[in-house]
Amino acid sequence: MDFIPDCLVLKIEEHCSEGKGIDTTLYVLYDKKEHNYVLRGKRQNFLDKSPCVYSFICDHTKVLADFISFVVDKENHWSYTLYNYDNLPYESYDITYDFFKKYESQEYELAGYDNVKYTRKEIIRNLRMLRKVYNIFH
Repeated sequence: MDFIPDCLVLKIEEHCSEGKGIDTTLYVLYDKKEHNYVLRGKRQNFLDKSPCVYSFICDHTKVLADFISFVVDKENHWSYTLYNYDNLPYESYDITYDFFKKYESQEYELAGYDNVKYTRKEIIRNLRMLRKVYNIFH
């Protein structure tokens, strides 16, 4: 399996207002080869059922911001963490939520911000950063 060079991944976590921990976790990267965003997410299920894991791609920054704003409660506190993964599979469809969780490490962490309140402007700014900061790969 081929790997792509260093790649920025934005992790967004929504913290439950009731103090139950993390409600939703999203990992977002921009696939420069395919010219689209890759989103891997999980919604914690508090009813003793398996969490809902999902995978989507999106072509446009504002549409992805709309999706994120819809699936994460804007009233709750969020955490943003920017990672630099250097071991992502070459094909984005091989990058799963479980892959991100398995290889998540402080060694890859570039920055993190906890207890942040939602702003659409910040989401769009962070998504655009992912799209515009990358390494060339073949």
